[in-house]
Amino acid sequence: MASRRAEMPKAVAKMPRTRLSICVRKRRFASQSDAIGAALAADIELRPYVCDRCGQYHLTSRLKGKRRLAP
Repeated sequence: MASRRAEMPKAVAKMPRTRLSICVRKRRFASQSDAIGAALAADIELRPYVCDRCGQYHLTSRLKGKRRLAP
């Protein structure tokens, strides 16, 4: 009898991490430098990231375990 691991496909498609409903509501930046500029100008600490849905940059306030922007 074959094990379950042997039955699983080797390459599994990676699920998008950003929900479409979140992506649609967020502001999009065409370049990383534009996103960094907006993050540094904000009143709260933000970090830019590339969205796996639209391919552009968004800002997030989630910083746990992430590198912070230099002022």
